[in-house]
Amino acid sequence: MNSNVRKITDGAMMCAIIGVMLVADRFLGGLFSGSFMFVLPLPMVFFSTKYGMRDSWMVLAAMSFLAFIISGPQMLFYIAAEGLLGLIYGAGVHDHKPAEHLIISAILIAVFVNVTSMVILAAFFGYNLTEDITFLQNMMENTMAASGVAVPASMTNAETLKTLLIVGAVVTGILEGLITHLLSRIMMKRLRLRVEPLKPVAYYYPPKWTGYLGFAGFMVYEYAMLKPFADTMVQNACVGLGMLGAVYLLAFGCIFILILFSRRRRKGSVMIGLLAFLLLFTAPMMMAVLGFLYITTDIHQRLLEGDTTNAEKND
Repeated sequence: MNSNVRKITDGAMMCAIIGVMLVADRFLGGLFSGSFMFVLPLPMVFFSTKYGMRDSWMVLAAMSFLAFIISGPQMLFYIAAEGLLGLIYGAGVHDHKPAEHLIISAILIAVFVNVTSMVILAAFFGYNLTEDITFLQNMMENTMAASGVAVPASMTNAETLKTLLIVGAVVTGILEGLITHLLSRIMMKRLRLRVEPLKPVAYYYPPKWTGYLGFAGFMVYEYAMLKPFADTMVQNACVGLGMLGAVYLLAFGCIFILILFSRRRRKGSVMIGLLAFLLLFTAPMMMAVLGFLYITTDIHQRLLEGDTTNAEKND
């Protein structure tokens, strides 16, 4: 088949897939715009991986126009933004960009989409942050009254809960970016497209200063909860950055647990992952400390050296 004809055919097929998603979204009560947004970039990932960025813009424009015809402004924004994520990700694969570049670009765009839709375009999309905050306040007050646990009033005020919702949108965007990355790799392998080998998670090691920064943010968060600042903007900034710092340390705490328990035991990775997940909720302070030590000390290098030594013994 002529290459131009094949390109047009593939582009039309990707637009058709998006059209089916748009129709399904209308009949299923916003399924893709609510719970499965990480699926929306996949058609553009396929096309831009195969043909590159220059030939993908027209397909993205066609998808956006299709969303404009079939759905409302909210889905138009999601299709355009998530399609841009897929275009940039697929073009990076086409140009053989490092996996780190692909993951970071996917996460940044996913975070932008979530925060923009919740905060900037909330009223336009029908979201009501005030009602959500009131619901959270009532739920927390009822829970504390039933359990008899007393917490500082700074944890249940409207500004703190608003910051919590925004941080939740950021974390959700990070998870959506990672899921999109994994699904894209699975799809490209199934379609026999060339994919760069994925580096094991043990070899992703951040700069040490990020560990100190995350720990400092976590300490500021604890201080702001116990002794709130008079300036509302400063208080919100400290709470928000502190929550992000805590999430950062917890993530690397989980990685530390996964590497530590999988060094000698090659099987049972599901159980190890379940253990790390349970520790997040039962011992979050311990996990944050482990994450800080993993980033700022030589534990990471020792774990890798232990893996190398075990491999040589097995040989």
